[in-house]
Amino acid sequence: MNRLAKKVTLVTGAARGIGESIATVFAAEGAVVFAADLNSDSLAGVAERIANDGGTCKPLELDVTLREDWERARDVIARDHGKLDVIVNCAGIEMVRELGELTLDEYRATQAVNTEPAVFGTQVMLDLLTRAGEDSDGGASIVNISSIAGLLGIPDQIAYNTSKGAVRHVSKSLAIEFAHHKRKIRVNSIHPGCIDTPMLREAMEAWAETGKMGSNDINDVRDAFAAVCPMNKIGATRDIAMGALYLASEESGFVTGIELVIDGGSYASWV
Repeated sequence: MNRLAKKVTLVTGAARGIGESIATVFAAEGAVVFAADLNSDSLAGVAERIANDGGTCKPLELDVTLREDWERARDVIARDHGKLDVIVNCAGIEMVRELGELTLDEYRATQAVNTEPAVFGTQVMLDLLTRAGEDSDGGASIVNISSIAGLLGIPDQIAYNTSKGAVRHVSKSLAIEFAHHKRKIRVNSIHPGCIDTPMLREAMEAWAETGKMGSNDINDVRDAFAAVCPMNKIGATRDIAMGALYLASEESGFVTGIELVIDGGSYASWV
């Protein structure tokens, strides 16, 4: 317990799925959690539940594609705490599209939500992260949620695949840049496999609708996803949250520039 005691953390995409689970685990481990999302109603429910469990969670309405929203979030965190120990960039979108069906606007929207915040959100928060890093043995920590889709190709997801591949490389590039300039900020990426989230369920519904996985039955599609995993199951959001907890904590003080794959062995079985 208290693996994140006194740490100020920001989790984007916190209204549901993996982001919600990360915010919950961080608060349970003693962090002050700024939970950010566009869905203010759901976010309020998350913050209330965490508070009822004894945690500290402050909801922030944040559109991760807007620099002015990041600047507003920075000003709130600076006013209340003067530092930021951890960012988890978890907000994301996914769509099932063959290349011939994909529009330029859809492609750009995917990059704007999935990739750009890891660069420009970090840029806006850089002074707060630097201040936190100077006061911590393990330094400040940025955890970028990528995907195994950022490590290999998955059909009908060119926008998502490329956005998550970019997240992986942004993480490595910033990890080395910060180390080179002696900033005590670690940057790592997490690569979930099939995790039981609203986003995955939406993708499965799209595949079931098209029948491109051999069936229009959502249960058959779900079984097919589980069968891809050597452990023959779909993971839980808490599986990812526990990986994020490690990378956010002082326990990973010598860890930067890595890709943490949490997928039940799927990636290992494909490469």
